[in-house]
Amino acid sequence: MKKPISLQKGFTLIEMIVALGIFTIVALVAVGALVRITDANKKSITLKTTINNLNFALESLSREMRVGGTYRCESGLANFISSSITPQSCSSPSGSWTIAFKSSRKSGTSPNECNLIYAYRYNADPSELTMQKAEQTACGQNIQDSDFNDLISRDIKITDTIVDVNVVAGSQPKAFFWFKGYSGVREKEKTEFEVQTTVSQRVGAN
Repeated sequence: MKKPISLQKGFTLIEMIVALGIFTIVALVAVGALVRITDANKKSITLKTTINNLNFALESLSREMRVGGTYRCESGLANFISSSITPQSCSSPSGSWTIAFKSSRKSGTSPNECNLIYAYRYNADPSELTMQKAEQTACGQNIQDSDFNDLISRDIKITDTIVDVNVVAGSQPKAFFWFKGYSGVREKEKTEFEVQTTVSQRVGAN
């Protein structure tokens, strides 16, 4: 008699376990690569945002100072009475600082109108760590704390800064700024930066 042929075919338990193990390893590698790509993309976006913010802040500060005059620098957070803007040097290797100057913009069209005062400051308070800007809108207006507004995003933290403003009679005033910090909330998204700029008053500026 002929032996009956078995029609039952399939994988053994060992083969299924091996296949499942290989699939799990491949899936973990793929997910890990996807997570790394996502983190790198977020870090790239954070870096781009940081650079744009810092460029805007430094360009604003440099542009206004070059065409302005009567640089006055103070260590710490300072307010300014309109009549007290007189030239003053300062060197602040760390901590808060404030710098004010007469801008090239006038309060009106008359030649006798005053040059409006602009002020920039860095707040080294651990809860702040940011740059702020204030400006007059009319002659004689005093600059108070409430007049300062953030110049950069609060996601960008400036952890260290050096400011050196040199005002010498008979020569053009100069200012050096150095900033160090980071952006990003999550540890994987944090991007550190270190930037500096030097500003000197243009010849003939107010």
